[in-house]
Amino acid sequence: MVTVAVIALLAAVAVPSFTRESRKSGAISEVGAVLGEMAVRQEQYKLENGVYLATPTCPATPSATGQSVASCLAAGTEWARLKLRLPTETLRCTYATTLGTATFRIVGTCLLGDATQTYSVTSEDSKIVTHGGPSSS
Repeated sequence: MVTVAVIALLAAVAVPSFTRESRKSGAISEVGAVLGEMAVRQEQYKLENGVYLATPTCPATPSATGQSVASCLAAGTEWARLKLRLPTETLRCTYATTLGTATFRIVGTCLLGDATQTYSVTSEDSKIVTHGGPSSS
């Protein structure tokens, strides 16, 4: 009986932690793929057009379960003009590109539990940088 109680207590602690870490690792894996794709497409766009392209935030808000990117990639949108090839049809995080004088900064914002985590990459440094929010370890 004591053994069953101990196992139940361990499961009550472990399952929420496992779920949280699974969600976190899924978002982190998505961020790397999407930021990398967007950075490459920005460079390609600049080669073809002489300038980088600002993109609005899409999807509108981060989601723990993911949202369709169909509206982000619809004909005539900035995302379509970049010819993005996203790794999935749903995204958990939001992404936007802001422009400097001759640079870009792409920001991904993810919902990790009750907090948000922001990641970015720039035209000057392809390394993904983490800003605020929960630790990525």
